[in-house]
Amino acid sequence: MVAKRPWWDRLNRRLLPYIGPPPLGPYNEEPLPPTQAKACPVCGNPMVDHDVERRADRPTQLHCPA
Repeated sequence: MVAKRPWWDRLNRRLLPYIGPPPLGPYNEEPLPPTQAKACPVCGNPMVDHDVERRADRPTQLHCPA
């Protein structure tokens, strides 16, 4: 005895000639360029140049290099 396929398999099999196979991903596109370092909202320098001081008893402080 052959088990009955789920309804979505039967629907997909009927629609395949009209809509084609599903897209697999952006393999034919070039990769995105690397993103730049995020800028500081205060001085505009990259955030990697800053010191961020986080403590439990005080609020977080941002030390800008400028």
